[in-house]
Amino acid sequence: GYQSADANAMGCVYIAGGTCQAAFDKAIKMKIITCEVCLSATHDISIMSIGGKRFIVLEHAPHPSWHLVKGRDPKAVSLFKETMCTFNGMRCWCAAPGEAPLDECVHAALGDLADTFAARASARPFLTELLYKKSTDHFSPKHAHLRHMDAHLPKVQVLLRKWHERGPKVLQSILMSGDLYTDLVGRDAALEKWFIKLGPKAFPTFMCNSIASRIGEEAFEKVL
Repeated sequence: GYQSADANAMGCVYIAGGTCQAAFDKAIKMKIITCEVCLSATHDISIMSIGGKRFIVLEHAPHPSWHLVKGRDPKAVSLFKETMCTFNGMRCWCAAPGEAPLDECVHAALGDLADTFAARASARPFLTELLYKKSTDHFSPKHAHLRHMDAHLPKVQVLLRKWHERGPKVLQSILMSGDLYTDLVGRDAALEKWFIKLGPKAFPTFMCNSIASRIGEEAFEKVL
């Protein structure tokens, strides 16, 4: 988080990773934290309060060490940079709230990453149509991580349609397992292999975070 030298200014917080997000959601459910207003549905930023203290929050962001755990994978590094730029945009808005819309501050802070973010955001209606049978710009909380997915790319859209045609549960098992959603093209061959082996009923049960992190690795495949 970040707190400016001005004690009256709102602090900036970002919820880092799934474990922190689950704890934060629990605190909201228990009414320890109150969500006052959503400032940006596009970036998942809201004003929250606890004990009368207000602060601005970025939710459903990747953990700051995730790109390191991933061996500085280019996609993970890019998402880390995007998160930090978004956070900087929040800080700028907090320094002078009301002078400019929050989304404008974030867009300016994203710099060269703004076009990539906009391209991904443009694909939300396509992806939500597959998930909810309704096109919308917003994901349900459990699917919030999919806003980081490159669903605007034609190759990715082809694969999303393919897995969706094999059943909603099949698609969900892939999108909700580990970080497969960040590299659907690169992992498709391994997923296809196991789908053929298991079939549409067993495949969703087979998929989980552990499988997702190892599927396609030679040593792991030999054990299975």
